[in-house]
Amino acid sequence: MSGPVPIAWVSCVGEKGGAEALMLECLRVLDRGRYRPHVVLLRPGPLAPLLVEAGVSVHVLPLHRMRDPFGVAGAIRGIGRIVREQGIRLLHGSSFRGHFYSGIAAWRAGIPEVYTAHTLEHRSPLATLIHRLPTHRVLTNCPRTDDHFKAAGHATSMIWPGVNVARLRDHTSRDELARRFGLPADRRWVSVGARLQRYKGQAHFLRALAAVPAAEGVHGIVIGGALFGQETDYEQELVALAGRLGIRDRVTFTGFVAADADFAGLLAASEVVVHPALEEDFGISVAEAQALGVPVVAYAAVGPAAILVDGETGWLVTVGDEAGLASALRSALADAARRQAFGTAGRARVVARFSAEEHARRTEDVYAEALGIAGR
Repeated sequence: MSGPVPIAWVSCVGEKGGAEALMLECLRVLDRGRYRPHVVLLRPGPLAPLLVEAGVSVHVLPLHRMRDPFGVAGAIRGIGRIVREQGIRLLHGSSFRGHFYSGIAAWRAGIPEVYTAHTLEHRSPLATLIHRLPTHRVLTNCPRTDDHFKAAGHATSMIWPGVNVARLRDHTSRDELARRFGLPADRRWVSVGARLQRYKGQAHFLRALAAVPAAEGVHGIVIGGALFGQETDYEQELVALAGRLGIRDRVTFTGFVAADADFAGLLAASEVVVHPALEEDFGISVAEAQALGVPVVAYAAVGPAAILVDGETGWLVTVGDEAGLASALRSALADAARRQAFGTAGRARVVARFSAEEHARRTEDVYAEALGIAGR
């Protein structure tokens, strides 16, 4: 067979969370001379036009619930039909649950399958079933996840997620962001960027912000909204907390930010980015902020502790230590020279170790191995 090999990712969702951002950036820089990418979405959403814009062929299947056996069976048949019609030679599950669909569809079609695991999977009857489905290889995003899937008996390749540094630099200006989101242009911005879920720690960010004296002119930005129908009441909880802390006029909640240029611009315009996630296998916004030269204060969960070097490229705080988080934020805001030095060192570290190009090249190596074709 001559020409690029058709491959297809399978995504259970149509919205853009961290896993979907990783898939999108990988596909943007995938070697199109070697692979022709498709994506099968198991539900419609704003992710589809972003993939089309990236030059990916997108196939959206009818919406169903995973508890609906007829809908699940129909989706697997739909993937099989796309495999036959498009000549797909490898399927790539975008997540552990994506593997449920891509693994069965690949087995039925007699083609290899790989999938990306973004976090540990807690024991459940469904998780046990998914673990038993055959796959060529599991692509993991950190040593902890890698160890977890190895212990489950899978062959793995640990590949750090990557960020597209060139695309991040093409971001919306601070003045335009101030106008678009109603942000005070005359204040210093600090931000947290993540979907709104309690384990992401936005409440910790607000309490740290409240410890910064109002006279310092610092304005907090909570970037993100609820995704996948999870914890939809959390934003109201955060707004109420800001009111009780007396900082409601010092914080803006942007909601979900769809445009990559706006999200990157909000990070780039911040003096400090805070990432107080209580559990995090990577933390794509940590790497993105560093790539933009913005220093980060983060809890030392698995991912941020790998991306940041404490005292050299950012500030790491023991997970859950709110007093330590507030102290680190105040220290960062008080020292412009240190922020600049940390930002410069952090950008160099991300370019060297966490680029989208390196992630894509290593993913392509897994494809070549699975397909039995020549690698790089």
